[in-house]
Amino acid sequence: MKRWILAALPAVAAAGCEITFDDPDLQVRQFSEDELKAPPGESEVKSAIIGDVRERRMLLTKLDEGRATIPPEIRLDNFGLEATRARDGKRLVRVILREDPADRVDPTVETAFWDNEVTAYYYHYEGGHPHRDVWFGPLRINMARKTTPP
Repeated sequence: MKRWILAALPAVAAAGCEITFDDPDLQVRQFSEDELKAPPGESEVKSAIIGDVRERRMLLTKLDEGRATIPPEIRLDNFGLEATRARDGKRLVRVILREDPADRVDPTVETAFWDNEVTAYYYHYEGGHPHRDVWFGPLRINMARKTTPP
């Protein structure tokens, strides 16, 4: 059986037949090649961060392990709404994971600052009962495709 397959393969190749495989995503979901090879968009990055925080690392259960100070790799501007990299001043993308209304008894704000260059984020948790102000990071996420700056 193996000999027959080995003999048939060169015969097919010599006959000029071209063996091609179609990607099912192109036909079923009507994607183009460019869309499949495109870098992850803003919503894909946000989904990856939320999945990493909630499911993979379960950071809400590890708040005692975080640090109370801002990581030395970043600087916060504009009352903590904008972050830049400390070494070169490049802006980081702010991703809001959870933001309770301010009139709630113990509001919680969860924010991540995404760095496209190193595909990592810095996670900040503030609020709750008892009140906590905790930082984690940098936490790397391995993306299947290279991300582009926004």
